[in-house]
Amino acid sequence: AQVGGRWLFRGLDLTFAPGTRVGITGRNGLGKTTLVRMLLGEQAPTEGEVRIGALTRFNYIDQSRLQVDDSKTLLEEVADGSEWVQWGESRLSLRGYLKRFLFPDDRITTRVDRLSGGERSRLVLAKVLKRGGNFLVLDEPTNDLDLPTLRVLEEALAAFPGCVVAVSHDRYFLNRIATEIVAFEGGGRVTHSVGNYDYHLEKRERARAAAAAMDEARSAASSAPPAPVAPSAPRRRLSFKEQRELESIEPAIAAAEAEVATLEARLADPEFHRTGGAQTPEIVAGIDRLRAEIHRLFARWEELEERRQNAG
Repeated sequence: AQVGGRWLFRGLDLTFAPGTRVGITGRNGLGKTTLVRMLLGEQAPTEGEVRIGALTRFNYIDQSRLQVDDSKTLLEEVADGSEWVQWGESRLSLRGYLKRFLFPDDRITTRVDRLSGGERSRLVLAKVLKRGGNFLVLDEPTNDLDLPTLRVLEEALAAFPGCVVAVSHDRYFLNRIATEIVAFEGGGRVTHSVGNYDYHLEKRERARAAAAAMDEARSAASSAPPAPVAPSAPRRRLSFKEQRELESIEPAIAAAEAEVATLEARLADPEFHRTGGAQTPEIVAGIDRLRAEIHRLFARWEELEERRQNAG
């Protein structure tokens, strides 16, 4: 996407699957709103395309939220002529639905103008989510919410069976609800990672540290005097133990790769995000550990195999 001849982002490839909750974060002006407008079909991409599923139904919640009618009761304001609410695969009575938003029976007939600030926030949230859709788009949803209402929102999103995209600067909110993070970092750079916001930060810092270490190593290598050529060491055959180790490495690599594939399949399963999404950071960390072990095994296999061939 471009604005004024400047690329906000380019080459971004995202898939929004049912059951995922994607947090979009970054400073203002970097392209978050543009991405949302493209998802909603309000703005065409400068290049590439946006494909919307045939069954996708958006429910967009902007910062202004919905207005409420103070002259109505809470029940009338949410009912909108219907006594039933479709919530995922379940059909709830309106009273049962309102109980999910902490409204007991003795409060649902109260006039809207007599509700507390927190109750009004929960009322708006109940109205918004009642509108349905299987793809929620929220723009700074935690602004001005009290703590009970924020908890209601988090629980509602965790139970929502469709896809959620939340634009937010609230890292604590993203830590609790996000299964993926799309971060706009400036200069046209956008990163996408599986896991919550803290895991995104940890992964970014590891990448920065690795890049800095590589730069330092290159700088040291370019300034260091050439190392003296050491006399070649006599070729040594593999010991019996090393030969057994070499034979075991390939099966170990295959087993680790199979485990990575299994874990990645779990993360790609929408049902996992509905029932076990809280385990996402732990699974992602496990995948990283396995990949590091695979890298170590490959390096060891190359070392032993080279020695075996040279000694032969």
